[in-house]
Amino acid sequence: MGFFKQKVNLEDFCRDFYDNIIINPVDFMREYAENLKKGATSVDQKFVDVDLNKLKNELIFLQFELFALAFTHKFISGKIVIAQSIFTKNYLQQKNKNEIWNGMGYYNEYINLATLYWLSSLGKINLPFNQNMRKDLAEDNIKVAKDMAINIDEVVQFVNNRLWSENSWRQNFVIRELLQAICGKLNIQGLNKEAIIQLGSPIIALYEIVKKSLDDVKIIE
Repeated sequence: MGFFKQKVNLEDFCRDFYDNIIINPVDFMREYAENLKKGATSVDQKFVDVDLNKLKNELIFLQFELFALAFTHKFISGKIVIAQSIFTKNYLQQKNKNEIWNGMGYYNEYINLATLYWLSSLGKINLPFNQNMRKDLAEDNIKVAKDMAINIDEVVQFVNNRLWSENSWRQNFVIRELLQAICGKLNIQGLNKEAIIQLGSPIIALYEIVKKSLDDVKIIE
């Protein structure tokens, strides 16, 4: 007997995830941050002075960006990925949460940087092909955005910064850069290995939550 995934509208899927998993369960996100701080502090006292509210907010920013990253890894590029970025910006504006969009942009830059680092590690044989593939996808996205009559602004730039990052994610380039990014926001440096694991595990978990949600349904535009 065949298995048929439930078809879900793109905007409905994003809205449901944002409303019920990231935005509304405020107490859950605070508890999540509390547990993370407790675990990290138990292995490295540098974490003891981290502002809990700041940590919670950064985790929310990260989850929105990781949602978009997992979405990009699922659909690669094109209209559906750009539509997801447009919806997210509009959703956050309607919720008066522009600080989340700006916070996403901070981590988005680090994802781009991680992919550039991964590309530079490939060597002369593999580098040109991968650079050109990423460049071609970015150019295609700009063309799609123009066809959709939307401005070529950070909505498209955010999408293009996530392009061709699958291997960068799998090989932990992205994780390392995101850890550096969040540590910078939390004003901590020189964490020991155990604390880094404590901080890195939730980043992976947040991504995997989105990935599983996407695997369970068929997204339609």
